[in-house]
Amino acid sequence: MTKPAASPPPRAPGWTEPPLPATGDSSWLILDRFIHLSRRRCGVVEGDATASSLAEDCAGRPVRASLRIAGPPRPQIRGFAEPAAIAAHRNSILFRMSVPFEDSTCWIDISSSPLDYLVYSSSSSPPSLAVLLPCFDGGETNPLLDKLFQPYRCEQQRIMFDEDMGILCHGDNGEFTVADLTYRYRQEVDLCLLHHRSVNRLHIPPEMKIDLYSWRTDVVIPIGRSLCWVDYYQGILLIDVLADSQSSPIQQQLHYVRLPSQTLKSHRLYIDPGAPDPFRRVCVTDAGIIKLVCILTKYPPPDDEFTIITWTLVDINQGSWRKDVDTISCLPRVRPSFPVVSLVDPDVICFLLKEKDRNLSWMVEVNMRNKVLQSSAIYINEEEEEGPPSEKDRRNTFFGHSFIPTKFSSYLAEDAITSQKLSETMQKDKEERTMQKDKRGEQCRS
Repeated sequence: MTKPAASPPPRAPGWTEPPLPATGDSSWLILDRFIHLSRRRCGVVEGDATASSLAEDCAGRPVRASLRIAGPPRPQIRGFAEPAAIAAHRNSILFRMSVPFEDSTCWIDISSSPLDYLVYSSSSSPPSLAVLLPCFDGGETNPLLDKLFQPYRCEQQRIMFDEDMGILCHGDNGEFTVADLTYRYRQEVDLCLLHHRSVNRLHIPPEMKIDLYSWRTDVVIPIGRSLCWVDYYQGILLIDVLADSQSSPIQQQLHYVRLPSQTLKSHRLYIDPGAPDPFRRVCVTDAGIIKLVCILTKYPPPDDEFTIITWTLVDINQGSWRKDVDTISCLPRVRPSFPVVSLVDPDVICFLLKEKDRNLSWMVEVNMRNKVLQSSAIYINEEEEEGPPSEKDRRNTFFGHSFIPTKFSSYLAEDAITSQKLSETMQKDKEERTMQKDKRGEQCRS
C-alpha cells in the first residue's frame, strides 16, 4: 500500500507508525499563541457554548472570545479580536490586545502602545471575559508620544513583556492572580500583581546564585501557590504570589532550582528579544510533575542530527532531577522543535515539525517512553482559516513558536466546542491540496 503524500516526514528506525487518526483526549488542549481575527459575528460559531460574555477594550470596542478546535494531535484554541495568548492555567486563559490604530500599517513598540490584558475563563456559563485594570506603576509620561494615542490613555502603562507574565488560578470561585516579573541589577526583582495594581521589590539572596545580568525568562508556569519564572539556561525561580509580602519572610516567598548540570554546559543560540527557544521547554503536568525537555543539536543545527533528553524534577526542595529519556534515534528525520509535555501523561510530548521543501508545519504527538508516534496534524495558517485580510486587518505569519498547554476544555460542558467539523474539513482540504501539489511535482520531474 502506498503511503499518502500528505503525511509527516518518514520515521527513523525503531519508531512505530501512528494509529488511525483520532480526535484525541480533549481533556487537555494546545493553545496557539496566535488568536485569529474574525469579523463573522465576532468569530463565534452558531450555537457555540464557548462564546464569552461581551467586554470592552480601552477604546470602548466590544470584545468577545470563543474557541476553535484545529484537529489532532491536540486541538488548538483560537480566539478573536487580534490579541495574543500569553499563558493559561486550569479554566482561564490570559491574553493581551493592543490599542486599535486606524492605520493597520502603524507600528508602535510595546513600551509606548496602550495594551489591554484580558482573562477568558470558563468558570461561569457563558464563559466570562474580564479586562484587567491597567498598571501605571513605573510607567512614564511623554506629551509628544501621547499625541499619537488620542483619544486613548495619556499616561504610559508599566512596561510588561509577554514572556515575563503568568496566571495562577486558585480557590473554588474562579479566583486568579496575574503577575509580571521585572529584573533589576543588584539582585533585585520587581513583582507586579495586576489584580492589586501593586509592585513589590524582592531581593534575591546571594546563596541562590542567580545571574540576573544574563537572566532571560523563557516561560512562566504555575505550581501550587507559586508562579515559576524559568530561564532555560539557568534554572527555575519560584515565587509565592499569594503570600502577604508585608508579613511573610522573603525566604518563604522565593525558592530557586538549578537546571541539571548537563544543560548548563551549552549556551543560548537564539538571543533575539522575544524570540522563543525552539529546542528547550519546561512544563508542569496537571499532577504537578515538572518536566524539562531538551533537543540537543549542533550549531548551525542540521535537519536530521539531534538528541532528545528529558528530565523530571523529583525533589523540588533539594532541586534533584532524574534523567528519563536519552535517545539519539529520534522521531522522523526532521529536527523537531517547540516541545510541549502532555498535561495528563508526562511521557507524551508534542513537537512541531517543519518541512521546508513543502512549506508545511506538522504537530505530532509522541510517547517518548514507548517510542510511538501517536498522532499528527497539519498546522492551519490564519489566512487559510479566515480568508484574505481586509485593508484594515493584518494576518499573522507563522514561522514557528512555542505553544501553551491548557485544560480549559475539561471545565466546559460535553460537546461545548462546536467547531470540530469545520476544522476537520480544513484539515482534509489542506491534505488533499498537498497531495495534488506533490503529484504535479512528480509529473513534472518525470
